[in-house]
Order: sequence, then C-alpha cells, then structure tokens
Amino acid sequence: MKQQLQNIHVVDVHAHPYVPNTQPFTADEFMRKLSLSVIPEMFQKQQEQQLIFPGSNMYMQITLQRLARYFSCRPVLEEVVEIRNERARDFSKYTRALFQDANLRGLVLDFGYPTPQIPKETYDNLSGIASWEVYRIESVMVRLSKETADFFTFAEQYRADLQQALQQRHILGLKTIIAYRSGLEIAPKDERAAADQYPEFRENERASVKALRDYCLHIAMEVCTEANKFMHIHTGVGDGEVVLPKASPSFLLDMLRDKRYRDTKVHLVHGGYPWMEEAAFIVSILPNVYMDISLQTPFAGHGVERIISQVFEMAPFHKVMYGSDAFTIPEMNWLGVHLFKECLERVLMSWIQKDYMNEEVALHIAELVLHQNFENTYREHLYEARQ
Repeated sequence: MKQQLQNIHVVDVHAHPYVPNTQPFTADEFMRKLSLSVIPEMFQKQQEQQLIFPGSNMYMQITLQRLARYFSCRPVLEEVVEIRNERARDFSKYTRALFQDANLRGLVLDFGYPTPQIPKETYDNLSGIASWEVYRIESVMVRLSKETADFFTFAEQYRADLQQALQQRHILGLKTIIAYRSGLEIAPKDERAAADQYPEFRENERASVKALRDYCLHIAMEVCTEANKFMHIHTGVGDGEVVLPKASPSFLLDMLRDKRYRDTKVHLVHGGYPWMEEAAFIVSILPNVYMDISLQTPFAGHGVERIISQVFEMAPFHKVMYGSDAFTIPEMNWLGVHLFKECLERVLMSWIQKDYMNEEVALHIAELVLHQNFENTYREHLYEARQ
C-alpha cells in the first residue's frame, strides 16, 4: 500500500506563503524557522556537543531524519542544514523539487500571514503549482479602521470589500483568526455594542473588542452565504497569542446551528486540535461544515497517526481534508505530505487487518482525504480559479 499512497497526488488545503531566505541559515536559525515558538532563546545551543538540539521536539526530529534521508546524508543538524543551504541557492528549483517529491499539486493559501503580504504571483512563480486563496477578514478590518473614524462607514465598506473579494476567481472563501483575539464563543450580532468598541479597535488593532469582532464575523458569514463560498475559521491551537480557553470548535456550535447559517459552508481550519474529536462530531452533524488536519500535520509529529484515527471515530470520510499550515519554508509543506501518508498508511492497514474494510475501500479513503474531498467540495470554483 505504501507505493500506492505515494502515487496519490495531494492538495494542501491550508498553508501560508513565504519568500526565499536571502542568506544561508545557521543551525539555530533553521530550527527557529521550523518552530511554532516565538521565543528565540529556546534554540540557543550550548557549548558542548548535543545529540538533541535545544528546543527541538518530535516534529523537528522527524524533519531532520526525513531530510537526511532525502539528502542522502547523516541525520546531523549541521550536515542537513549545510546541504539544504546549498540546494536552496536556487530557491524556486529547490521548492519545486520538494513539491514534486511529495506529489503536491495544489495549495490553498492564507496571505494574511506573513506581513507585509506576499503577492500571489510571486509565490506562484516560486512554487510552480496551482494555488487558491482564502481572504483574511482581520486584515480588512485593520486596513479600513485606519481609513475611517465612523463605525457605520467602516461597516458598510467592510461588507463591500468582502463581497468584492469573493467575486475574484482565485478566492475560495473568507478566513478569520478571531480565536487569536477574542475566542470562538460568538455572541449574537450586536451593532450597537460593536459601534461602542470601534474607537478602541482603532487605537489597538489587537484589542479583544469582542462585540466588534463577533459582529464582523457575522457579516463575513452572511457574505459567504450570499456568494456560496466558504468561511474558514481558525480553531484550536496556533502560536502563543491564541485565546486557548476559548479556542475549541465546540464554542462555535450556537452560531453554526443558527438557522440563518444553515446553508453557509464552513471549513474548520486545523480541525480544532487538540479538540479534534469535537470538530469531528460537529462535521458529522452539520451538513455544510468540513474540517482539515492542518497544523496537526506536521507539528504533532508521531501523534498524526493517533489524530487520524481519532478524527475518523466520528467524522464522515468525505468531510476531512489534508492540510499542513506550513508558513516559513517549503520543508514544512514537504514533510507534512510525507508524514501524513506514513501515518495514514499505518491507520488504513490496521483497519484492513481488523476486517473493517478491504484495500480498495482503504485506498479510496486515502484519495478522498488527500485531494478528492477538496476537489469535490470546492468543485464549482476550481476551474475558474486556475484561469
């Protein structure tokens, strides 16, 4: 089955763009690029020789091991980074070789990170594969707040901006990172409370201003419903700013069950990790809600095998998609595919051995998760997006 899985092409439904590094990486710089941590001190190497680099975890260890195999060198950080730097001199060639090795054929990108925003054409020329975009609403909120002091003008322009964005062929939907600012417990739409908080938001774009953020998410949901495009919602962990106590996808249930959003297509980004069972339950009961297994893959390392198994305790096979959340270097996209396929193979083989299914069904499930669910779910927009 391993070779059959390797032959299946992949669409990564959640990632971020990046630009080539202008200077070769040192070992600690490369480790920082791999990490979700924003604390540089985690990766300061001591004088004595160490087998395990300070700050590394299982995901980083797997990355080192798999890159060493790809480069045909020893799994020693300094050796891996040296070869990587040499190959990455032609960064586009290096990126395209990695993506070809992983059989990665498409990317859905959030250009809201990093900032300043990378032009889509720049990244497309770098990667050489098809890409689409989800349009981050917080970036629009910040930009418009700098242009107008009046809340009602802001709200009108905000709605119009989102509507115009969704008319673009390559944009598949909107995205929110409200989990980083005020959490996922979304209150009913309250225009008066949102207006009251608008001056504070203008002063501090990262302020909680929960009523305003909830109000803007409701508008985004309405716009997505009108355009028949997806609302992507960050769920679960992320970097250190996430409002972790309110990041579980279960907090979204009241909004998702609202009759106004019965026809709204929603994509739970990161599948709510570490609350992936809750995300799996939600997609099992709400017909227009889907999830991906990004960030978990590759950052949970060996835990990806467990996660795949747990997600499919509840989630229908046709509602789960592969993603990586790669955000700084192409090795993240590359490792994500290989690690996911390794773990998926073990899960599928265990199901075959337990007589839950035969190999034909198992391979069909793999095809669904790796690319067909994306292609089927987003079908009506994909042909135009490639133009």
